[in-house]
Amino acid sequence: MPGAPPRPRAPGRLAPLPGVLGGPLPAPGARRLRARLARGGLQGHPASRRGRGPALAAQDGGAGRLRPDAAAEGRRAGRGELREPPRGGPDAPASSLRGRGRQEGMRQAWALLRLLLDPRVTRVPARVLRELGARGKRRLPAGVSRDLSGALGRLKRLSFLRRWLDGERLTRHDGRWVLNSFLPPFPGRAYDRMFENLLSGRRLSPVSAYLAITAECPYDCWHCSLSGRRGGSLGEEAWRSIIAGLHGLGASVIGFTGGEPLARPDLPGLVEAAVAGGAETVVFTSGAGMTSERASALKRAGLWAFCVSLDTIDPAECGRLRGDDGAYGAALEALRMARRSGFYTMIGAVATRPFVEGRLYEGLYRLARAEGVRELRLVEPMPCGKLSGAGQDEHLLEPRHTEELKRFHVETNRAGRGPKVCAFNRVEGPELFGCGAGTQHLFIDPAGEVCPCDFTPMSFGNAAREPLALIWERMTAAFGAPRRRCFIQTHHGLLDKHAEGGVPLPLEASLRVCAEAGREPLPDYFKMVIGEE
Repeated sequence: MPGAPPRPRAPGRLAPLPGVLGGPLPAPGARRLRARLARGGLQGHPASRRGRGPALAAQDGGAGRLRPDAAAEGRRAGRGELREPPRGGPDAPASSLRGRGRQEGMRQAWALLRLLLDPRVTRVPARVLRELGARGKRRLPAGVSRDLSGALGRLKRLSFLRRWLDGERLTRHDGRWVLNSFLPPFPGRAYDRMFENLLSGRRLSPVSAYLAITAECPYDCWHCSLSGRRGGSLGEEAWRSIIAGLHGLGASVIGFTGGEPLARPDLPGLVEAAVAGGAETVVFTSGAGMTSERASALKRAGLWAFCVSLDTIDPAECGRLRGDDGAYGAALEALRMARRSGFYTMIGAVATRPFVEGRLYEGLYRLARAEGVRELRLVEPMPCGKLSGAGQDEHLLEPRHTEELKRFHVETNRAGRGPKVCAFNRVEGPELFGCGAGTQHLFIDPAGEVCPCDFTPMSFGNAAREPLALIWERMTAAFGAPRRRCFIQTHHGLLDKHAEGGVPLPLEASLRVCAEAGREPLPDYFKMVIGEE
């Protein structure tokens, strides 16, 4: 960002997202308290008086199960006959939301306590920290470590935790905790991997990697971010080799996208390869081509999450936006098959200016609740693919739109009922973790070109032609550190300037763009990690 202050002197390896915040709870009697929690509750806790333990209850009675009236509500939603949400939803009166928020805050506190007392959650972080100490290595510079270990440091950490988790909602799915779809569920191998990466010697490891395994798609979506890229495709063995490389880098979440990933018959095998190596997996789809047989195959392969792209509850408008009159019905049917299969189900929407100004997210939220979906995931329009170039600014959000989506994210999650909301601009906002493109996340297109993220068409090498670890090192060196603002939103003009030969930009042009973009101040989380005020 022009005029940004210089990046502070390298502090050493940056911790993964939860890395410096937690650790085991060193309290006397923890084992007894853990046993009481495991038996279902503490006497006197408000939830126990309602016949519920302090652990946060799964949405609507558990993964994949609907309230008695929800199936009928889902059928009405599919016909466009959405009824008003029950009290406590995102459009409930403010007083009701405050009451729900207080109750949810108590449940969240008990859920966090249960996490801290669960050795499956704390064992690996504690072991990693002990091993780093035995090696004489610090997570942080000595002065910063002293600052964060004292009373003031604890206040800083607690302040950040409160700011972060105030708008989040822990839920249970398939016996594990889920904060949101940007992080792996825990406990689990992928969660442990984020901490074990601290022992790898790498300064940065990717938390997530998304693979566009095909450019093929039966739809012509208005916002396609892959549109306009140079062609190319890889076979199954090449993708398996890339997945092995991601395991070597320690990626915790591997997403499969496209094009339409369901168009590849070998998708279950690729999911299985990702799961076998210790990652959690997500499929991002329009729903086209989903069948009960495919759902069963993905379940056997170990798929964790299934996200269906849907921007409206109007079937005709959905057909217009996708170029296929059957797109809405296919999306709903895919969601239902995914829910019946036990996947962590999501609706993913692109939030344009009209989408925000017309509060269309509320209708999608009601649909998500009626269908038993676990999360509504909201992503801003990005200046790439079909939305790149002149004349597309009308889709891009202004600060007032961004703030409205953040408010919806926070207030809905505080209410503590129905699906959670995950707004991209809240999770990657400057007050939390910022933009992780090229430092916490990577994207590989159908031809094998490795890019910082799905929406930033800058190649740093081809994973089918050189080791992925070498490409990752090259890319992280160019990006330097996480940024306060989305890279492509801030610097798409620079990419356009260097895109004479098309996209993705070749390596030399990508390096020039990074050099011209310069460094930026760190997001608040990483400021806390290195002790920068």
